[in-house]
Amino acid sequence: MVVLVVGDANADLSAPLERFPREGDDVAIGALGWGSGGAGTNVAAAIERLGGRARLLARVGVDPAAEVALAAARRAGVDLDAVQRDPALPTGLCFAAVSPGGERTFFSFRGANVALARPQADPLRDAGWLHVCGHALLEDPQRATTLSLVADASRRALPVSLDLCLPLLRAAPSLVLELAPQLDVVFANEPELAALGETLEVALAAPSRRGGGLLAAKLGARGSQLFGAVRCAVPAFPVAACDTTGCGDAFAAGFVVARLRGAAPEVAARLGNAAGALVATRPGAAEALPTRADVRALLAAHAAQAELDVLAIGEE
Repeated sequence: MVVLVVGDANADLSAPLERFPREGDDVAIGALGWGSGGAGTNVAAAIERLGGRARLLARVGVDPAAEVALAAARRAGVDLDAVQRDPALPTGLCFAAVSPGGERTFFSFRGANVALARPQADPLRDAGWLHVCGHALLEDPQRATTLSLVADASRRALPVSLDLCLPLLRAAPSLVLELAPQLDVVFANEPELAALGETLEVALAAPSRRGGGLLAAKLGARGSQLFGAVRCAVPAFPVAACDTTGCGDAFAAGFVVARLRGAAPEVAARLGNAAGALVATRPGAAEALPTRADVRALLAAHAAQAELDVLAIGEE
């Protein structure tokens, strides 16, 4: 089944920094990465590379950066028929400054992403899951388009997941809580958890047609933890991290792929942990996304048979 991914498509710049500059400072950059980015692009490409099927709903400009933004998704085989071209606004751009420890700080220009409109053709027509990236709820008309798709998916009893972002929690925390009864899974990292925490878990547990949702906490080197309908800690796969950009997107992709194949939430989180861990070992985001074979090798090294069985579903 197809996963409809609604989110940003950006051209990404990334650079490792020996130290973060002070105001007015001048810091040399020894290397510069340039490639596809945006949570929408990353998640969709990761789903395809893990053996799933993804359709991307995003908006880019009519400019050279658009081809950069979509290149990784196109190489991965993502359905790009729903991607829109804006004649006036440029493609979004994101600069990721990477610390010596692999943590990243983002500087984003959203560009054409914010003008996303509801397409005439139904993007949910053959979907089995709707995944929403948090930035898609920041500004209208992209926000209105995304909310209409969440409502449609809910009416059709399709699973819906939301990957939070700090700008959304700062701008509209109440919107996240209002959406909670329509969500099957909410993904959050530690700063996002700190912003909502127990309030979100309570909202996810509210009566709904699904009987309560899951909060999947992405904890980096400590793995992940599930709250809500299922509560458990899921250990990490230890790796030597060099760049954590895109790890959360890979985790979400692995989790969604596994759940669509009938995996239990803790197995899905373990598969997500494996995908995210492999991204951390490579520079970049979309360019670092692992293949099904990459994840299989890591799972096999740790004798993770349940996750290997899920990964093998649909494999020829």
